[in-house]
Amino acid sequence: MQSMADETQTPRTRPPAFVKPFRYLLYLLLLGSAVATIAGVPTLEEAVREGRRPPAFIMIGPALLAVFVVLFAVYRFALVRAGRYHAGKAFVQVGFMLAVLALLLPGSVERYRAAGAGRARPVDLTRQLGSPDPEARAMAAELVRHRDPPDAMRYVPRLLALLDDPAPEVRRQARSSLVVLAGEDAGGEGVDAPARWRAFWGARGVAAP
Repeated sequence: MQSMADETQTPRTRPPAFVKPFRYLLYLLLLGSAVATIAGVPTLEEAVREGRRPPAFIMIGPALLAVFVVLFAVYRFALVRAGRYHAGKAFVQVGFMLAVLALLLPGSVERYRAAGAGRARPVDLTRQLGSPDPEARAMAAELVRHRDPPDAMRYVPRLLALLDDPAPEVRRQARSSLVVLAGEDAGGEGVDAPARWRAFWGARGVAAP
């Protein structure tokens, strides 16, 4: 009797066209959130600690779940409005998903902070690039080109200074790193190579020492 009364009060209409595709999208979002939260967290935390991924990747699972909750609420509201779903059930289901999100979010935020705080920071090569030991200078000049570009670029002025280093290996490693950072051999070879390199980087706003 109650269901008949509900149907009388809320006549059924055709649901919006987007409702059917929404189902598949919701399934994918829920599956992606579960995989990212349950299976992907250890892998993501390790990648963040090693510097291979930014800390924000820890929040992928909760972010997918939050999108799912919003779209799920829209989906259920559309069905309720069309008279195809009970409003009370929809309210309970959306409330339950919000509660799950509220329970999941604090732990994810804590892992995000811990992973960001524990993220490995690269060793500063400034001292090694100015070391009195030519082997240390050469090794540091070589390491520069294996750093992430934003970190490596701050060593360009010191690499330019090492182009005039008395040790051939230091000069070679400095030039090789400059080639990698520039994406081309702008200096070339010869006695004028350091001047060409300084002109190249000077045109890009990097002042030589």
